[in-house]
Amino acid sequence: MPQSKEQKAAYAKKYYEKNKEHIKSKNKEYRKLNKEIIASKKKQHYYNVEYYKKNKEKFNTSSKEWYQNNKERVKESQRFNRHNIVAKEYYTMLEEQDHKCKICSVSFSDITLKDGRNPIHIDHCHTTNQVRGLLCNYCNSGLGFFKDNTETLTNAIVYLEHTQEEQDETN
Repeated sequence: MPQSKEQKAAYAKKYYEKNKEHIKSKNKEYRKLNKEIIASKKKQHYYNVEYYKKNKEKFNTSSKEWYQNNKERVKESQRFNRHNIVAKEYYTMLEEQDHKCKICSVSFSDITLKDGRNPIHIDHCHTTNQVRGLLCNYCNSGLGFFKDNTETLTNAIVYLEHTQEEQDETN
C-alpha cells in the first residue's frame, strides 16, 4: 500500500484510469438518485461562503487565537501529515539523539533563528519518505543543497581536506 502523498496520488490516478467508466457510471447514478441532497449541499455551501464573507474578520481573529493556543497541536499534526510520525515517536527520537543534531551534534537548545524559533528538522529520504533523524537547520539545508547525493558530499569533503592541506603548507 502506498505511504507517501506522491505514492497515494499515483495509486489513485492509476486506479481511476483503470476504473474510469465504472466510476463515472456510479457518480452519474448517485447524482440522479440524490438530486435533493446535492442541491441542499450547494445551497449550504453558498450560505457558508456568504456568511464567511460577512464575518471574515471574526473568523480570522478566531483562527489566530486558536492557533496561538494550540501551536504544539498544530506542529504534531504537521509532523504526522508530512512524515507520518506521531508525537511519541518524535519525542523518542529527540531523546535517543540527546536533543542534538544527528550530524553535527549541536544541542537544539543552542540554536535560535532571528525570529525566535528553535527549528528542528525531520530529515527523510525524498524517495521512500522514510524518516532518518532530526537535524539542525544548517545540516538539513546542507543535505538539501547537496540533494542527498553521497558522491557529491564525498567530493566536497575531499575538496575541503585538499584546500586545508594547501593552506597548512603555505602557513
